[in-house]
Amino acid sequence: MKIRNRFAVVALLMAAVLAIFSMGASAATKSVVVNVKCVTGTPVPVSLTMDEVREAIGVDFPANWDSLTVLDEKGEQIPFQLDDVDMSGTVSRYDEVAFLATGPVKIVVSDEEPEKKPVFQAAFGVDKVDEDNTIIYSLDGLFKVKVGKYGTLDIIEYRGKEHKYARDIGMIRYAGFPYSTWWYDENYDRHEEKTTFEEPFRIIKLGILEAGPARITVVAHNASDLFPGMRQEMVASIYTTGEIRVSNRVVSAGYADLTKLFTMCGGVMSDIEDARHILPVFRWIDWADELGITAKEYWAEQGALTEVDGTPYITFADSVGPKPAWWGASYLFCSPERWRTNFSAGESMGVAECLMDVPEVAPDLEGKIEMEHWHLEGEWRTGYFRWIADEIFGLRQKNEIPINIENLEGRGPNWPLHMIPGDVFEHLNYYLIYDTHSVASTVRYLEARYAELDSVEVK
Repeated sequence: MKIRNRFAVVALLMAAVLAIFSMGASAATKSVVVNVKCVTGTPVPVSLTMDEVREAIGVDFPANWDSLTVLDEKGEQIPFQLDDVDMSGTVSRYDEVAFLATGPVKIVVSDEEPEKKPVFQAAFGVDKVDEDNTIIYSLDGLFKVKVGKYGTLDIIEYRGKEHKYARDIGMIRYAGFPYSTWWYDENYDRHEEKTTFEEPFRIIKLGILEAGPARITVVAHNASDLFPGMRQEMVASIYTTGEIRVSNRVVSAGYADLTKLFTMCGGVMSDIEDARHILPVFRWIDWADELGITAKEYWAEQGALTEVDGTPYITFADSVGPKPAWWGASYLFCSPERWRTNFSAGESMGVAECLMDVPEVAPDLEGKIEMEHWHLEGEWRTGYFRWIADEIFGLRQKNEIPINIENLEGRGPNWPLHMIPGDVFEHLNYYLIYDTHSVASTVRYLEARYAELDSVEVK
């Protein structure tokens, strides 16, 4: 009896020791909540850099990234992917975890190797057309996108119908004085204007990453030889929802005196005759200021205002456009807003651009001129426009409107954007192709969709 008791005690001790070791060896996990609001019913694209995930989880946690998973509110795994955005072949801070969500999600990571990594079906196919062009198509047949030589994107098909829905998404337009010696003797020399295609850019890096369940990504790094040191770094991610997320950066490693620096796309619904251009009323447009009236009053005089749910929006036929106050653009020298779109009642669809980092409007005229602008002249442009029109000052003087720029005459021609080493010009845009049937439904959808895209927040 004593021997049996002794063995029983030993057995209990061994079980306790094993339990302790088992607890000590169990995998530790960390998680981070990503808030997502979805009211339209269309899943919301989410993209986070691994640096953002790492910071949220805690840099001291020894994460095994092979264990990463994404869970919905019910704790069920949702399809996700980890994209090698810097094309290094290993997980780095620049890589991105991407997925679609209809509500808050949780990213979970362990410090141990998982028994097996989840495998999800790719949602896209890729066809190489020729040396310079590739077609990306969604396997559900929703849309097709053509990727060009420099990584720019054209939306060429939607719901089985071919049109010129949008072209050259991701392109940049730039102009300035490539032979300037301004820093030495204040001489600009001759002026030149180019685009991604017109210089043309020198290709540094170009790749289409492996398709995943949520998106497929195009990475393009290009360099200018006309303005030495100026490089473009573009990452365009095409989601199954028919939306394209474009991160476009221009990085300067030299000196450049520029009059234009725009990210842009062109030819939006250019072959659809009834396309109408719609956008929120500008917080500032110089054409109104020159007349001493508000932007709303200016567009009302043009007969280009439509109210939706009590809020005015600018609307006009894209092929004609209102008569400009001067020069040939439908609008320029004006504030960038949340979104702009072309809409076709005949096709019951639209294409929109959403600007995710909307700049504040400067309080003074000099600041307004120097801030980033929106520009519509066949191309949808966002960026700096420092080719200053004489009308900006001349019409104010004519209409006896104060200019209030200190030493305006002394400034002379010194309006260009003086880029120096280390300067970065960056935009994050979404390009949307979507179903709609009226101006009102277009506005309501885009306001709601913009709020969803802007709602993504790491807690």
